[in-house]
Amino acid sequence: MAEENKDLKRTTEELTWLENLQRNSWEPEVIISGIILAFLFAFPSKIYAFAARLIQDVGLHFVGGMLVLLYLSAIISVFKIFFVVHLALRFIWAGLLGLSYAFPQGVINKNLFKASQQYEYKKPGELVLQMERICSMTFAYPISQVFLILIFTVYLGFLLFIYVWLDISFAIVYLIFMVSLLGFVTMLLAKKKSRWKENFATSMMGSVGAIYQSNLGKWFSILYGAIIMIFAMPLIYEDVKDFSMFFNETNLLEREREWPTKGLTYADFHNEESRYPRFFLPSETVESDILRVGVARYQGDSKILIDLNDQFRIQLDTMNWHELKDTPDLYRFYLDEEVIQAGTWRRSRIQVTDQKVYETTLNISELEPGIHTLRVEKVMLRYSIFSNKPEEILLRKYWDEIDFIKK
Repeated sequence: MAEENKDLKRTTEELTWLENLQRNSWEPEVIISGIILAFLFAFPSKIYAFAARLIQDVGLHFVGGMLVLLYLSAIISVFKIFFVVHLALRFIWAGLLGLSYAFPQGVINKNLFKASQQYEYKKPGELVLQMERICSMTFAYPISQVFLILIFTVYLGFLLFIYVWLDISFAIVYLIFMVSLLGFVTMLLAKKKSRWKENFATSMMGSVGAIYQSNLGKWFSILYGAIIMIFAMPLIYEDVKDFSMFFNETNLLEREREWPTKGLTYADFHNEESRYPRFFLPSETVESDILRVGVARYQGDSKILIDLNDQFRIQLDTMNWHELKDTPDLYRFYLDEEVIQAGTWRRSRIQVTDQKVYETTLNISELEPGIHTLRVEKVMLRYSIFSNKPEEILLRKYWDEIDFIKK
């Protein structure tokens, strides 16, 4: 009997503790939301630089880098919306709380216009409790997503490690990911009961999702997540804008040539925490007869250089290309559509991002003052999708194009 009373007392104390936490949940909710939002708004530039680093320094294919950027940007943007919505709801909650303090009795019907006196209005306290429930529900919803995101993130990291370690085609890695994803969804939707499905369903992630579905409706959580994703689309677009310039194997897009982004081309407009995608100049205006030029180094160019010298020497001679000794020799310069020879190349690193770049100089003493165009060609190779072997030589005539003003 004494043991039962002890257990009953312990259960009562635990319930009281939980109820107190629930009543005061707004404090940790607001603090956590504020801290996470501050972190999330500072993070997009980091994932942009991270995806660019994977392409330039690690040698990841552009499609892979773009998928990494889109994936991480989608996660960040969706959680931004989640926590912004939560803080906005808490703002409404705080207003209702103040209203309940100022007018605890609620509506005085006889003081209303006659047309409004016939309704029975909710009391401020009821509104506060209703909004409290909505706020707590909104804050807890991301929990149903975060564990699944963590699992996929770890799995994607493992696939990227395999891609770099084994030096296999990105198409194979992508195929492995899609097949495994399809297999996971198929097993999840299968009616046959299994041990792992039971463990997955009864896990914290599965339980939270089941709570939402059973209390708010089967389709509510899916619809709510879809609406949040739609609102996150503009943020995702801003996070991935101009990332196509990191596609080493292609020419500049027409819009990139017509409306260039100065911050990716000139050092005096450049954000020191971001990386250069292609060629860059110290300034848009040149006051001397020597033009300093820099170019981002791509890890994949080393393989291209070797394969070109081994298997495409005749084609290079036909193109009247200069000797390929180092990766900067993959480029050819045109100044106002006239070929111009580069000086000696040197290697260096940019301080904040630790980006590897090549630097050289061009003699522009004979140029007249005014606006001039530096066009850069690059010789590349097309590789087999699955075997990763070189198949065809490619000439990118508009790999980059930069305007500058000579005074």
